[in-house]
Amino acid sequence: MIIGLCAGLTTEAQTNDLPRTSPEAVGLKSEWVSAFFDSLMAYPKTEIHSCIVMRHGKVVGEMYPAPFRAEYPHTQFSCSKTFVAAAVGIAIGEKRLRLTDKLVSFFPDKLPNIVSWQLKSITVKDLLTMRSGFVVDTNMRNKSRQWVRDYLAHPMNAKPGTKFQYDSIDTYLLSAIIQKVTGMTVLDYLKQRVFRQLNIREVQWELSPEGITTGGWGLYIQSESLAKFGQLLLQRGKWHDQQLIPAEWVAAMMKRQTETGKGSGYGYQMWTCEYPTAMQANGSYGQFIIVVPKQDVVVIITQCTTNNTAREQAHIWNTLFRDIASQPLTPSDSWQQLKQRSWTLPLLEGEQTNQVLFNPKPRRNAPEPYQDKTFQLQKNPLGWSQLHFVADSLIEITDTAQRKGLVEMGYGKWKTTKVSFYPLDARYATVGRFNPIKPPFRIGACYAWKDDELQAKLHYVDWMSSVLLRIKFLGDKLEIVAKENYLNNPVNIIGTMM
Repeated sequence: MIIGLCAGLTTEAQTNDLPRTSPEAVGLKSEWVSAFFDSLMAYPKTEIHSCIVMRHGKVVGEMYPAPFRAEYPHTQFSCSKTFVAAAVGIAIGEKRLRLTDKLVSFFPDKLPNIVSWQLKSITVKDLLTMRSGFVVDTNMRNKSRQWVRDYLAHPMNAKPGTKFQYDSIDTYLLSAIIQKVTGMTVLDYLKQRVFRQLNIREVQWELSPEGITTGGWGLYIQSESLAKFGQLLLQRGKWHDQQLIPAEWVAAMMKRQTETGKGSGYGYQMWTCEYPTAMQANGSYGQFIIVVPKQDVVVIITQCTTNNTAREQAHIWNTLFRDIASQPLTPSDSWQQLKQRSWTLPLLEGEQTNQVLFNPKPRRNAPEPYQDKTFQLQKNPLGWSQLHFVADSLIEITDTAQRKGLVEMGYGKWKTTKVSFYPLDARYATVGRFNPIKPPFRIGACYAWKDDELQAKLHYVDWMSSVLLRIKFLGDKLEIVAKENYLNNPVNIIGTMM
């Protein structure tokens, strides 16, 4: 089914833009969709942020576990690459570019003094299929401000076009090529050619120090917009009677172009799936756009996980696709139950307050209360310099740049507030990260006391990161154990009362 735009937008950007229907209307069962969502929530070391299931161009199920919401954008990792591949295909269709064009031809002013035959041989297709031959260097972007120049001078360990080596800078170079041949960043080019037509208005993308869209990562976008893009791929680039991406190019993107040596195949900036015809945009910490032409299905997942995500996809095939029907099923009351269901990320358990440590009028001989006290923190990975305890449910955080945020935490529920500092970032060392994405950001938070320990969980609900804090008050000092959701090991932080 080819879909266009649906009328009746909400006041929040681009939510409820796609048509909705019951699973039964498209040959699925509401119980299967509900069971699939439940299975996602049950994974260990996983925080699900959103999931959308579509069939025949319609949303049949979606969830945004509290404190996440449909309107919140989410940072993408390597899911971003698939959007770059689409831009390359559009440029090829406009005769701006060819698969056989050589990388060196676009950057004559950035070439090293000695240009090797390997470097001369790299084509656009080699970059698309991760077979450039460059030695993969994930640290270059953490120290260089001239990414194109420095990577063109980078060592090579394979003949271009012969060896699969997954490298985000291959995608960055494609982004730089698009900017060279169109005069626009990849983001602006896609805004003109794709996003505007899909009514994707709220979208950003990080820029390198050179002012080039990062390409291989850094797209900042809502989940429903990801679903639209997945549906566009499923429809071979056609949307509302417009051919936005050449159909033959989408077919090439979603075709196994090379073997990876790990049992999976790779197309043009997309991965194969175990299920026949299924392809995916796949990003670190479990961001997925899964497109299944055989079943006319699109599945979107955003999350943060440090676990193996292969089980999630197995649940798609085993739960959603079991006995999937080509015709509508009998309507069921289960759909109403599915629509009314809500999911919540785990809340902290414990007491609501500590009367001794947080009491503005302490009992005689009781310890000094910590309400309205400020602590200077030692240097730490969170990037925070001070914590000010307004109350046990209200903390003001100051970062090392003296940006502040008052975080309200719910007891037995999530509360969300805006803060003026940047979220915790798994790309913490990348030069120019967050540019041009600026605060404020939102934190969804809850808290509970266990004995004399204040525990707080803070989700950056419009990013991807969270932190669990365990805070012990020891006279004029704090001991904090902080566990970030994208790291396996906690960090210890000492704070001193000011």
